Amino acid sequence: MAGSDADWSLLERIPALPPPPGVESNFHDPETREGLARIVVGLTYGLMLVFLALRIYARIGLTGSLHVDDYLSLAAGASITAFTGTSFSLFGNPLGPHQWNVPLSRFNESFMARTLSSIVLFALSSTFVKTALLSLYLRVFSPNRTARMMIWAGVATIVVFYAIAIALNIRFCIPLSMTTPVPDRDEWARKLKASNCSQPVYNLNAAVGLFGVVSDLYVLLIPISMIYKLRIPRNKKIGILAIFLTGLLAVTSSITSTAFRFLQLKSYDFTWDSIPSYTLRAAELNIGLICSCMPVVFVVLRRIFQPRPSSSAKGAGAPPHTRTPSHAYISDLSPDMEEDELPKPPNPTAGVSSHPEKAGTFLKNNSYRTLRMEGQPWFKQFLDEDQWDG
Repeated sequence: MAGSDADWSLLERIPALPPPPGVESNFHDPETREGLARIVVGLTYGLMLVFLALRIYARIGLTGSLHVDDYLSLAAGASITAFTGTSFSLFGNPLGPHQWNVPLSRFNESFMARTLSSIVLFALSSTFVKTALLSLYLRVFSPNRTARMMIWAGVATIVVFYAIAIALNIRFCIPLSMTTPVPDRDEWARKLKASNCSQPVYNLNAAVGLFGVVSDLYVLLIPISMIYKLRIPRNKKIGILAIFLTGLLAVTSSITSTAFRFLQLKSYDFTWDSIPSYTLRAAELNIGLICSCMPVVFVVLRRIFQPRPSSSAKGAGAPPHTRTPSHAYISDLSPDMEEDELPKPPNPTAGVSSHPEKAGTFLKNNSYRTLRMEGQPWFKQFLDEDQWDG
């Protein structure tokens, strides 16, 4: 009766891993890590939704439009939602208890399909999160040629790498059919192990974790290197850097998640040891999207937590200030020149006279390699008005 219900019922009584000496399998109320995983993933997911909603509010409510980085963030939110749902379906079924407390029947086609889905969704979510942040950088730092090259190189590398990782996982992860005749436990375990879906933490996924760490550091480096060149007071520069340095939280999550991926390579208790890895992967995605929303959400948070002066106090003894589209200035000179050699931004032509060799370049592009902030009110909100042209 190969493949019959009676055959499969046998697997309900066979543990997926022989228990340690002196320990009996417990299929009914075993110790499990499922509860803690659900709490951590649920909290980070809920916080991500709050920041994503604030981002969309900031865009539509304050600028009246959405941009490519916003659409990519929405795509990231959707794929993270799918990944979270898939992870929740794996928690407790079968992940969470020790593997000797899990019936062998739980490692079936459904488990393998959900595992493959989680692998693909993680790669998609990572792609959307990282490219959303790079798309934001592209609009903010587009006048700087070095920044553009770094951004496009990052986008290409990230998209190609994760596409290859998805293709390889789909190629290697061939589900074990439910119609497979039930052999003895050793034969079943051998066939189960031959399917990468049964225990997805292999060298490929460890490599994906390493790439995630490197790419996160690369994405973090771009704004730091650009903002460092801004001609603004040091305390202002530190404040702006602090907004982007929230990305260190994502880097930390990525490093920790990758460490657990490598620990799992030598694990025999897969259902127990996989919980930290899944939990940290979900947290890594959620924190990554939160960090990508932070530069846009900052203006909303600033309006909430920083009281504004009254209109009477604001207008007393101060002439009105006419604002123009926001942009800050960085060096149009060679990288080895000092900041005090830069032309002064408030008067667009004053600095050119002190650098006549730069006049042609300035008049041609009229940008001073500006950090154009079209639709980016957070940057202007952060700085005082005297830091802007106009």
